[in-house]
This record gives sequence, structure tokens and C-alpha cells, in this order.
Amino acid sequence: MSVTFSRLFALPLLVVAAFISGCENIPKDLAGMEVDLIGVRSFNELPDGSHELVVTVRCRNETVRPIGIREVQIDLVVNGIKLGKATSDKPIATQALSTNTGDITFQIDEAGLAELIATVFDRNAVNYDMRTRLVIMSGGQLLTSKSSSSGVVDVTGLRRN
Repeated sequence: MSVTFSRLFALPLLVVAAFISGCENIPKDLAGMEVDLIGVRSFNELPDGSHELVVTVRCRNETVRPIGIREVQIDLVVNGIKLGKATSDKPIATQALSTNTGDITFQIDEAGLAELIATVFDRNAVNYDMRTRLVIMSGGQLLTSKSSSSGVVDVTGLRRN
């Protein structure tokens, strides 16, 4: 009888322990999420004299589950010029094993930096280095995924005002 009782007691205890340890082991960084810069959409002077640079990023979900990205934060360097950090203004949803794009806007208040960027964009292509932080809601918790990428982006069709 004591063997049967201990087995009946052990089974629920194992189930509860597995559940609790599974909740504590949720990864802080989600593997399988990558972000690339795929284009520079526009570079405009605003009425107040500042400039606005809009870039398009591609989020690749290499996992087997859909992931809703609440926020994309990027730190961007173009041809060695540090543009600073910018944050997306709307969520980007990615289905399992697929990609989706979104625009991110940089505000450039410094006139000298804006002029330097404008001369860089007079070329056909620019090099970029980008560090990304994705903020994702999963199971009621905010998780982050960090990545970095670099490459070359064509700017021949860049709209400038």
C-alpha cells in the first residue's frame, strides 16, 4: 500500500515540477529571429530644419512558430557614420518560417550630420552595420532578441526632398 501511495504522490509532484521549471527556463533571447536592412526609403528635410531618414528592415522568423514583434530598436551606421538609435512605431508580425518588412524612422537634428549623410547618399550604394533589439511578447512576458547584420544597400532610387 505504501508503494502505491508514493507513486500516486510522486506523479503529480513531477508534473508540477516540470511545469515550474519550464516556466523558469523561457529563453531571454529568442533564437531564429534575424533583421536586415533592405533599403533606404527616403531622406527628407522637415519644416523645422531637421531631417528624417526612413529605412526599411526585413525581419526573418526562422522558427516554427509565428512571432509578433512589438518593437524593433536599431542602432545604425552607414559608411562609417553613426546615425544613432531609432525605434519602430508599429508592431511587425512574422509567420513561422517567413519574413516581413517594416519602416523605421531616424530623426536627425544636427545639420552637419544631415549634410554628411546627404553626400553619402549621392553614391549608388552604401555600406551599413546594424545592431538590432527586438521586443516580443510571449506567454505574458516581454522577451528580447538581439542580432546584428552588415552589408550593402542600393540607394540609387532614394527619394530626397
